[in-house]
Amino acid sequence: MIVVTGMPGSGKDEFIKVAKSLGWIDIHMGDEVRKYAKLNNIPSIDSEIGKFASKERQTYGKEIWAKRVWDDMRPGKNYIIDGLRNLEEFEYFKSKDTDLILIAIYTEREERLKRILRRNRPDDVHTHDELVSRDDRELSWGIGNAISLANYMIVNDSSLEEFKKRSRELLLKINKSN
Repeated sequence: MIVVTGMPGSGKDEFIKVAKSLGWIDIHMGDEVRKYAKLNNIPSIDSEIGKFASKERQTYGKEIWAKRVWDDMRPGKNYIIDGLRNLEEFEYFKSKDTDLILIAIYTEREERLKRILRRNRPDDVHTHDELVSRDDRELSWGIGNAISLANYMIVNDSSLEEFKKRSRELLLKINKSN
């Protein structure tokens, strides 16, 4: 199993697309958060979903989203999970799969903002200040610590084609070693 982490807009979705093209089954932790938010009538706005995710972590433990994602998985599949946010989620997944590989994707903030604005998701941030607030929230959850534990890091600072090439090379290397 591979788990991917990185700040919003860093390129996790593009990395996942490459993994899917190589046969990996993708699971997005954010989809799980949005699913539960909808069930709880939370407005589909970044700040509201973020508050909901934080409240669930406070109520049920920092690894709650990892547990909920794990409950949706089937044994024996080749999963790549997007959206790890803290050490507790990492430790939970590691307890389920000792061969877990953590990949971090890094992109500087201004480039991330450009990408987020281009993708135009309704629950995304729309300004630099909103991105700073979202980054602060994710850092408060412990994402920086999770990034620091990565087995591999890809710096996403070039073209999309180059990033996809680097991603493919890394995934093929991981497949070869497993």
